[in-house]
Amino acid sequence: MKRILVAASAAIGVLVIAINNAFAQGGSEGGLPPQTDLFNDAVALARALPLAAALGIGFGIWQGKVSMRQPKSAPNSPVVIRHDLGAVVSHWTNAIGFVGGIITGAIVLRWLARPDEMRGVFVIHYVAAGMIVFGILSHVAENLVTGGAGLLPRSFKDVREGLGELVEYTGLFGPAGAVFRLKLPKVIRDTFGETCTSFGIAPPKRLGKFLPAEQVLSYAPWAIIVAVIIVTGLVKSFRYLYSVPPTLVAQASFVHDVFAVVAIVMLVFHLAALALVPRNWPLLLSMFTLRVSRKHVQQWHPIWFKELTAREQPSPAATATPIAPTAEKARTQATGK
Repeated sequence: MKRILVAASAAIGVLVIAINNAFAQGGSEGGLPPQTDLFNDAVALARALPLAAALGIGFGIWQGKVSMRQPKSAPNSPVVIRHDLGAVVSHWTNAIGFVGGIITGAIVLRWLARPDEMRGVFVIHYVAAGMIVFGILSHVAENLVTGGAGLLPRSFKDVREGLGELVEYTGLFGPAGAVFRLKLPKVIRDTFGETCTSFGIAPPKRLGKFLPAEQVLSYAPWAIIVAVIIVTGLVKSFRYLYSVPPTLVAQASFVHDVFAVVAIVMLVFHLAALALVPRNWPLLLSMFTLRVSRKHVQQWHPIWFKELTAREQPSPAATATPIAPTAEKARTQATGK
């Protein structure tokens, strides 16, 4: 079944490319840009985006199937698996694509100094866009296969706890979850911490696999930012294949550039929350090693730890005591008659 799904996603990608090639104008008539080397590069890379999408979907389906068969922990193991390989590959493919896209986009917009030759800058920008498309669709496909939705906020309680965790980074609820374990005077903690708690803004007492701040202040905003950048980027890309109204291209370009700035700001906060809070360092490392220590999970993520230990218990069928044979059956087995 897995191979069928992967092959189907690849076939869909090839079909989209074929249709793309059949109907794309690729010329200077009908409002398309003039045919220059830069234009021809843009056409080739725009036509490659469906292939990147198909590869991402296929990879995500494959990794989803692998992840469902992979045990996440064992009773005697000092580590547990926090991320599977597919999640890490899609994360870093998307991250590298974003960094490449932001840097090259800043050069195109003259936020950074332009080189004499811009052709390479545009090529890198389009390759980065392909990496983002691959990473995002891989992530979506894998989670559809596994049913993973742990990073999605589920209630207003998640929002309150996410804000509470953000406030916790300031040290108002003690040094354990504060930036660099900052220890504020007790009078400040008591005064402002109790004020926040009275409004329902307090860090969660029991954490699951994902932090509320990850769900509310990271994943959800990133999903919106990435969706807008991809959609507007596709409008900008397909103008090299189809006659897109100049007004729509201009509007898409404006929104694309605005959300690129939003993405930069979001990236700073995203990295700061992980890099500046010592309690979160093992979670940051897990994006490279896939694993986090069992001790850390037991100490800081008790809900997740309970789920892991429950899965480690053998099933009742595996531990059931075999029924003793009757005397007649035992005699028959012994004599072979």
